Amino acid sequence: MALLAGCSVTPDNSANDTYQKNLATAKAATQAHIDADYDAWLGYHTEDAVIWDAGYGTDKMTTAEAAKTFAGHHDAFDGINTAREVWLPGVDTLSLQADGSVRAYLNWTATSKANGNKINLRAYHYWNFSEDGKINQEGGFYDAGGLVTAATAPPPPAPVKEGEEAE
Repeated sequence: MALLAGCSVTPDNSANDTYQKNLATAKAATQAHIDADYDAWLGYHTEDAVIWDAGYGTDKMTTAEAAKTFAGHHDAFDGINTAREVWLPGVDTLSLQADGSVRAYLNWTATSKANGNKINLRAYHYWNFSEDGKINQEGGFYDAGGLVTAATAPPPPAPVKEGEEAE
């Protein structure tokens, strides 16, 4: 027993410590978006961060472009928030070792200003970090087309000509 006890190795928790710090940053950036505080949101990112949105055919965005795009969500929706959050540590895709990145499954909730539809959008998000603990890459995957459809006001009814019945 003494031989086995002498051979024990203290686990390296540095990846977990890094993850915990980065998790706090990812959560704070998410809250800044919920609060429409894009000055704070920008502060959690490196100046050259790359942001990917989920829309079909979208290109990578700078932080300034992403802040403007994300601020537009508040023009279309009231009460943006999250529910059923699952936050997870990310791994390096080559070594499969924890790398301090953050992943999350979030249900975004809101109400469309155009039609009053209640939004419940399931999404997957990721945040990668620089050495100094700022977000240098982030992205999300969700049904962007479905979100636009749910948030868009229905077209006005076609005018009915005299003597015709409405459809």
